[in-house]
Amino acid sequence: MKKTIILCLAVCLFMVGAGLGQAKKPSDLKFPPLKYEPPDPQDFRVVLADGLRAYVQEDHSLPLVNVSAITNFGSLYVPKGKQGLDGVLSDVLIKGGTKTREGTAIEERIDFLGGTLSFNVGERTSTLALSVLTKDLDEGLALFFDVLMNPEFREQPLALAKARLIERLRQANDQPSMVLSREYETLLYGEHPLTFQPTRKTYEAITAADLKDIHSRYFSPKNTFIAAAGDFAKADLQARINQVAANWTGSEVQPDTSSKDFPKPEPGVYFIQKKINQGYISLGHLGLEDTNPDYYAVQVMNFILGGGSFSSRITTKVRSDEGLSYNQGSRFSYRWGFPGTLSGYVQTKSSTVGYAISLILAEFDRIRKQPVSDAEMDTAVNYYLESFADNFQMPIMAMSNFANLEMVGKPMDYYKTYRDNIRAVTKARVQEVANRYIHPDQLAIMIVGDFDPCNKGGAQWAGPLEKLGRVHMIPLRDPMTGEVK
Repeated sequence: MKKTIILCLAVCLFMVGAGLGQAKKPSDLKFPPLKYEPPDPQDFRVVLADGLRAYVQEDHSLPLVNVSAITNFGSLYVPKGKQGLDGVLSDVLIKGGTKTREGTAIEERIDFLGGTLSFNVGERTSTLALSVLTKDLDEGLALFFDVLMNPEFREQPLALAKARLIERLRQANDQPSMVLSREYETLLYGEHPLTFQPTRKTYEAITAADLKDIHSRYFSPKNTFIAAAGDFAKADLQARINQVAANWTGSEVQPDTSSKDFPKPEPGVYFIQKKINQGYISLGHLGLEDTNPDYYAVQVMNFILGGGSFSSRITTKVRSDEGLSYNQGSRFSYRWGFPGTLSGYVQTKSSTVGYAISLILAEFDRIRKQPVSDAEMDTAVNYYLESFADNFQMPIMAMSNFANLEMVGKPMDYYKTYRDNIRAVTKARVQEVANRYIHPDQLAIMIVGDFDPCNKGGAQWAGPLEKLGRVHMIPLRDPMTGEVK
């Protein structure tokens, strides 16, 4: 018996070894072409009661139904003086209950059904999401639309939510990365609804009446999209939603008119003093909107520059070659209706802050002046082509993506044309957009760290930081009051 087992193991090891021997390196592996065609949004679009628009897909693989309500409301719409209302709303829409149900009763019932019900407010949209077993769909929809249409914002859950959020403010300066993100955006966007921050005072001023006012103004069928996928008959789900949402009314919300006139900070170094042994760094300026025709070329360019994980130039240079950091790269962020930001970023020990920045600046310069290689182009383009299907890996994800397309006003053939737009990017286009959207003479370099060792530098790059531009010392704000310490 023992001999038989040993013989079997030997045969297996031989077969594994023979299989491994067929490919000397990963690039030798061959796979069939990936073929995937995205679904057409129009095949799933329906209009429900009172103009409520929906994207609905049947999926009978599991006895499960997912439904989301995506509403055009976010932190951008919060009035000045009420900063933090979005966070409070996120916390109490469900916990505050409805006119006929306590919040605890709703949560306990959803748990009993083995489902989930969650709510989140983002920058421009809010999402209420339900997941229940098919057999519990009627009860799940009743709870879902009751919360969406009839929130009550009871005083006890409201008081607890404000207390939790105020306590979170006390810890807001404990994480250097959070300080960097907050202050970097404030530097680039200035005093703007995109950068307004809550304080203890603004949290304490929020009332149930404020929440009800926001809800009545924004949460209406004409300002909301439904995304649904799961084990149901499409016509049957439409009838069920029409029944439970029959009395939902409200007007269409006017488009946001927030200013797009942003400051242009003086190029140079903006330093926030914090007694830590590392520097947290972002350097860049405002970027572009994702509706810009150059969007696709910029994506490919940024992947090569610093957005492509271990294959990107910044990661190769700063992490692999120099061993300075585990967190580095570049990003072009995008936001609905406003330009995003260009950011090179790195986290490194204090003595190598200046050196790491100089390496990123060199890569900014190189991608503007030197053509990228064929191998870099192939890697970047193939990444976007081969990861494209991820947008549709779950039916509810696909329906939510289609709903968001229509909400933000993007072309409904966005996904159909996406890969062709990526394939059309050339090496010349990469260099063209690098020169158009990376401006070394406009870079604001923000650092959170201990100034003296960061300013001194090290053997690879001796200070002072003024070599990188004029140094501006930025006082650290007290998040409880919004005032500088």
